[in-house]
Amino acid sequence: MADKRDAIVVEVDRREPRGTNVARRLRTAGQIPANVYGLGRPPVSLAVDPRKIEQVLHSPTGRNTIFTLSLEGGQQTRSVMLREIQRHPVTDALIHVDLLRFDPTKRIQVRVPVRLVGTPVGVRLESGILDFVHREVEVDCLPANIPEHLDVDVSELHVNQNVSVRNLVADSDVRVLDAPDTILAVVTYAKEELPTPEPAAAAATPAEPEIVGKDKEKEGPAGDEKQKPEKDKK
Repeated sequence: MADKRDAIVVEVDRREPRGTNVARRLRTAGQIPANVYGLGRPPVSLAVDPRKIEQVLHSPTGRNTIFTLSLEGGQQTRSVMLREIQRHPVTDALIHVDLLRFDPTKRIQVRVPVRLVGTPVGVRLESGILDFVHREVEVDCLPANIPEHLDVDVSELHVNQNVSVRNLVADSDVRVLDAPDTILAVVTYAKEELPTPEPAAAAATPAEPEIVGKDKEKEGPAGDEKQKPEKDKK
């Protein structure tokens, strides 16, 4: 569970709201632009060290981590969560983040990872493979009770058997919103590899065109031999 709330403190600075040049200067200085939304208040534009956001993302609760923003040397603080992140399409470096204010007394909806527990019988003894179909589910709970993950036991699965959302283990405060019959994982036989098709037979070499010789030139349009004029009789 997310019981170590606010354990991560991220220092931020105010920034000019808009502008490509502003964002470029921030990144040159080792920071990235960020915005804070939520609770019916106007958004605030900030600058943040991307390494601190990566620290949040790599914590046990990942994107659902509750952490503290520290503004103006700690004179202002606010508990937030990650709302959205943007990465560079080539380098995968963080280039922008959106943060969310929240009310700790009100339930929120977030997605949490599913963790498979055990090795299926169908994999150990029946030459099957385990297909992990859905790796996340959406839950409704208080911010402080967001689970790091939800477990489901797959150890008793045989080939052609599956586990679904209804098999998840969750605390009473956590309500899973996905349909109960949504399949999470299934054991199947490995697909047989189809033989590589033989290359298509080379097309038959076309017959060479008939060469019209001198004798053929003597034939008329219908193939008849041209008549030679008779010599004058002496």
